[in-house]
Amino acid sequence: MVRLLFIDDDPGAQKTLKMVLAENYEVTSALTGNEGLALAEELEPEVVLLDINLPDLDGLDLLERLVRSPLSPAVIMLTAYGEVQFIKRAIQAGAYDYIVKPFELKNLEGTIRHALQNRHGRRPPLSGPVPEAFAALVGDSRVMRELKQELLRYGPADSPVLVQGESGTGKELAARALHQLSSRHEAPFVAINCAALPESLLETELFGAERGAYTDAVSRPGCFEQANGGTIFLDEIGEMAPSAQAKLLRVLEAKELFRVGGREAVVINIRVVSATNRNLRERMAESRFREDLYYRISVLPVAVPSLRARPEDIPLLAYHFLRLLGRDSQRLAEGALSRLAAHSWPGNVRELRNVIERAALLAGEQEIKERDILFT
Repeated sequence: MVRLLFIDDDPGAQKTLKMVLAENYEVTSALTGNEGLALAEELEPEVVLLDINLPDLDGLDLLERLVRSPLSPAVIMLTAYGEVQFIKRAIQAGAYDYIVKPFELKNLEGTIRHALQNRHGRRPPLSGPVPEAFAALVGDSRVMRELKQELLRYGPADSPVLVQGESGTGKELAARALHQLSSRHEAPFVAINCAALPESLLETELFGAERGAYTDAVSRPGCFEQANGGTIFLDEIGEMAPSAQAKLLRVLEAKELFRVGGREAVVINIRVVSATNRNLRERMAESRFREDLYYRISVLPVAVPSLRARPEDIPLLAYHFLRLLGRDSQRLAEGALSRLAAHSWPGNVRELRNVIERAALLAGEQEIKERDILFT
């Protein structure tokens, strides 16, 4: 039976959890941090449920002590709603996930199950996937080096990541790098653009459908099932309708889903990476994005810089795109490079790629000159 240590100074919560989890877990209780630390060393539990606020020790300090050993338990933090700001620090310190109190039993059990499935091997050696992970993230500017360091830190974790940045900056490339840097890199990476699908189809695309759920419906898995074991990338999540946001939140918290028209729960084991070019805090203030969903998907925030913020990377990117076009020997004249450097790049890296492709065609086999650089 799985050994679970529950560290919380609420005797009522201890009693309730022991009762409801007794069938599947060997639950041991600790009312203080020091008692919990001693029991963790003695019992070597597979999972620790750890409250952030303890009477004798800071929950984050205790977390760091619990995860020091190579075979440390999977630590799930318990936090009140207003303390979610501390979760980023907890995840960076080694927590597996978090649960907001008061929690539903189904959500707690889903998180525990998920933690057990991914407890071993969630921090793989980085020597293999690193070069491949960053191959498409071209740039050696300070902001790009900082981005890559952040991805290196977050990649091996299993926590949700919110990638933010303007359109065309390469948010999906950052998401794919996170996947390649994780222990899930041999499993699927499934991307879905939440803005490209009407609300009536989004639920089916995400969660699948059963035969007869609607006219001409056939049984098929959605993107979440297709990504099982790997990573799902929810692009433009800020455009998702409120009703779909509520359903997504339930799936993320319970770690299971129901296909449209289905009656049987499908257990999922995935990492969620979301992306947006919107200011989600502003959309929350306008009641267009759920606050609880925001905190669930943004445990680890990543910002991809605009091309304006890294002009020194423009020549590297330009030659990178020429190589992708099979024009390795083609060069850019100084005038062409100066024209590229002077542009404001509202479309970011995506616009630069289009400009280079057009310039290469205009120049033919010759050197790309200033006259070949055209903006639309």
